[in-house]
Amino acid sequence: MAETISNFLRELSGSFRLADFFDIVIISVFLYSAIAWFKQTASRFAFLGMGVLVFVYFLARTFGMVLTSLFFQAILAASILVLVVVFQEDIRRVFERIALWGTFRERRRLYASPLNIDTLIEVASTLASQKVGALIVLKGKEPIDRHVDGGVLLGGRLSKPLLYSLFDPHSPGHDGAAWIEADRLVKFSVHLPLSKNAKLVGHRGTRHAAALGLSERSDALVLVVSEEYGTISAAENGILYTDLSAAELKERLEHFYRSRFPRKTETPFKQLLREDFRLKGLSVALAAFLWLVLAYQPATIQRTFVVPIEYRNLPREGYVSGAKPTEARVTLSGSERAFGLLNPNQLILSLDLTPLKDGQEVFALTEESLRRPFNLNLSVYRIEPSEISLKAPPKAEAQTPSGR
Repeated sequence: MAETISNFLRELSGSFRLADFFDIVIISVFLYSAIAWFKQTASRFAFLGMGVLVFVYFLARTFGMVLTSLFFQAILAASILVLVVVFQEDIRRVFERIALWGTFRERRRLYASPLNIDTLIEVASTLASQKVGALIVLKGKEPIDRHVDGGVLLGGRLSKPLLYSLFDPHSPGHDGAAWIEADRLVKFSVHLPLSKNAKLVGHRGTRHAAALGLSERSDALVLVVSEEYGTISAAENGILYTDLSAAELKERLEHFYRSRFPRKTETPFKQLLREDFRLKGLSVALAAFLWLVLAYQPATIQRTFVVPIEYRNLPREGYVSGAKPTEARVTLSGSERAFGLLNPNQLILSLDLTPLKDGQEVFALTEESLRRPFNLNLSVYRIEPSEISLKAPPKAEAQTPSGR
């Protein structure tokens, strides 16, 4: 057993490339993002069911169950189309997150300012005690522009008098939501998308449905003050937290800012290792396992290609008498994975004719003569023919009759 493992590790280290390392790293990043998003999305059970179907399909393929493979292949083809149509909002949100990774412009950091948190808690508590309805959106990292409608640009600094004036029942914009980003009130009288989760909204009104609707589509935190019951609620990640006390609201706000915009007290590398260490480790392990199962193919095979021959450093056209061979058969040895990455058009046998003098010369076709991609672990097993005999005419015949 120990010898088998040792041989496997020796073979793996001999064939492992730098490209394989980056292959695993890239897949790990995508797996980590997918799992983190999967934990938050309300559609997780549908995707979990899809994962079970994929697992059964691969099992059937592995054990040669032809009928089951064909059946599940048809189901998977139909399921992918259904998932794209039904869960297009979730899929679009994933691509928006990917786009955010690629945005390198300078962003203003948003931290949990104690002053802002205290302001929100006091305003929400006061409005709840007076049974004045309010809807406050705290933007996270993801854009919310395409989810909201209307609104009036404000851009004022967040303050208690400003919030009180906006949600005054006599104010024309008090029924809409206030959009807050950092310490700025960006817009007011904003209309939010309504949630279709009637079971979770229950007997609560439109404000709760709107708060839940935006939280299902983005990473924003939405605070709701009920005009009817005088209670405070918060919607985040598609979950509605109701009847919050001032202490619970403070904890919810601090958690929101801490998770969305953590303070950088450590170096980026240490922070990368510390945050979600278990989830990142699981993602790397899963990516490595997928690489071993799907990409790593240690079995050595041989394939033969017809490769063109190029002649270099020929003094002039017609210097070699007789026909020159234009191609040869080259047999390569390596793993099936390496052959899958090989483009046969990149194979060329290059022959240097500098040593060719008057008379006949034999040139060997060796592994050094073959030009091929340097990053593929493929060796030359055989070249046919292994040598080429070329003949140059004597000087008297090769000279051009000039000056006559």
